[in-house]
Amino acid sequence: MAGIPPLIGFFSKQFVLFSSIENGNHFLSIIAILVSVISASYYLRLIKIAFFETPAFAILEARVGGADAYLLNFKLTNFHSYTIAILTFLILFFFLDPSILLNGTQLISLTIFNL
Repeated sequence: MAGIPPLIGFFSKQFVLFSSIENGNHFLSIIAILVSVISASYYLRLIKIAFFETPAFAILEARVGGADAYLLNFKLTNFHSYTIAILTFLILFFFLDPSILLNGTQLISLTIFNL
């Protein structure tokens, strides 16, 4: 997502910016690069928090003293479970057969721009 060079996010941003510059949208390309740098700083901060800092539940567990202390504020309801399952199946479906979704989005965009 951050567009770090060896990963796929970099190549997708590179192609979008390249086509934008080829069409003469230099100002839009500069804005896109600035927004990309800002978003990369947020993504890298999340990675730093996730992998290099002490988890909040470990601090809470140390304060409360129980093994299940980190479960006090976290409840996974049926709604959350169904939402996660549906999104997982949609991603898997898109991975296995993307043509249905891509054709649908092409038809929608043609409908919108022909109005």
